[in-house]
Amino acid sequence: MIKFFNKKSKISWKITILYALMFIMLLFLINFAIYFFLSNFIDDNIKKNINNTSEFVISQINNEKDTLEYFNAEILQEISRSEENVFFRILGTDGEIRAQSRYLQEMEIPLAAKITEFRSGNRRLAVRTINLAEYSSIHGYLQVVKDITFEKNFLDFLILVLIVAAAFGALISVFLGYFTTKKMLSPINKITETAREISFNDIDRRLSVKGPDDELKKLALTFNSMLDRLERAFKKQKQFVSDASHELRTPISVIKGYVDLLNRWGKEKPKVRDEAIKAIKKETENMKQLMENLLLLARGDDSELIKNEELFNLNNLIKEIIKEFKLLKDDIEINFQEKAEINFWGDKNLFKQLIRIFIDNSIKFTSNSENIKLMIDKTETSNCIISIEDKGQGIAAEDLPHVFDRFYQADKSRTRKKEGSGLGLAIAKEIVDSYNGEIDVESTEGEGTTFRIYLPINK
Repeated sequence: MIKFFNKKSKISWKITILYALMFIMLLFLINFAIYFFLSNFIDDNIKKNINNTSEFVISQINNEKDTLEYFNAEILQEISRSEENVFFRILGTDGEIRAQSRYLQEMEIPLAAKITEFRSGNRRLAVRTINLAEYSSIHGYLQVVKDITFEKNFLDFLILVLIVAAAFGALISVFLGYFTTKKMLSPINKITETAREISFNDIDRRLSVKGPDDELKKLALTFNSMLDRLERAFKKQKQFVSDASHELRTPISVIKGYVDLLNRWGKEKPKVRDEAIKAIKKETENMKQLMENLLLLARGDDSELIKNEELFNLNNLIKEIIKEFKLLKDDIEINFQEKAEINFWGDKNLFKQLIRIFIDNSIKFTSNSENIKLMIDKTETSNCIISIEDKGQGIAAEDLPHVFDRFYQADKSRTRKKEGSGLGLAIAKEIVDSYNGEIDVESTEGEGTTFRIYLPINK
């Protein structure tokens, strides 16, 4: 039985055998109860019949007749006719038979004051021996014998019937249980077959969810939901790899082109050599930045971002970043409004990268004559809000839902040169999400864009 319930056994057989065993135990308890109560009922009736007959015979004793001859065979036979299957034997004080029913002739009957069962050939009987001296002036013994062969044979037959019924019941329960379990588990087999057949190129297949609203339907819905998530993840992964390959192909091609240029004329023409080295250095820096961004996103996908957290002043950090941008581009105008002083517990370097991404994004799509507005404040719920507003090109309505997608660049219809790798806003969202924050974006094409960052303050 232990070997049967090993890991290789089918669950349908496990359930079938388990319920068959439970059914057999239930049948055993029911059959035992039936036999126990019927057996007690019959035994009580036998004892009651013998005791009642004994009392009747004793009550008929004529006190005037003080000899055992009063109980002759005819009187005993007459009483036996009135009491079904009850017979009598009269014994003297010496144990000799003085009178008896013809049914008891040549039968050895035990002497027992209590009702005792015994056998005589194929017959089964019960006897009670009464000392007549206790009830009258007669000295001797009266034996009241009842033939209980029918009752005992009935109980034996009942046991046989109950055993056969239990065996047939167990056999039927195994077959019915197996077919019922197999039918009930058929949806699981379909799920298994579908899961086995689904491959990377066939992940759009789904399970049928028809039928009653039971656990198996919920399992199918959950499985379909998992496939939906996997399909989205695979598509994103495929798109990510495709976009990353495309982004890396360009700088590699540029570097290869300048290397070829150096190989041909770089040794003879210093101007060409310097131009090639400068271009290669620039493209190498771009590739380094792209790989760092990809690594940052990969860490965010696998687990939480690695953070070196400390308490810092967010206002001072923003001022420092604005100063750095003005050193790089002295023609830009960034208007910083401080409506609240925010001390924030977090990774200072991550937040520096976060603010830089939004300012750099605004600078790319804003003309030099327009300024960028940056504001920091507290909301009514004591959250921090950072707002970056520009009057640049804006974002088209159809592009707005995708601005945080990796490698997505909403400038397909613009004539200006495409800048960046399309990872900045994706990285910004990863950082904000890691601090349980939110980013809201409003934009009108041709009028400008406003990004609002909401962060819970953790001091």
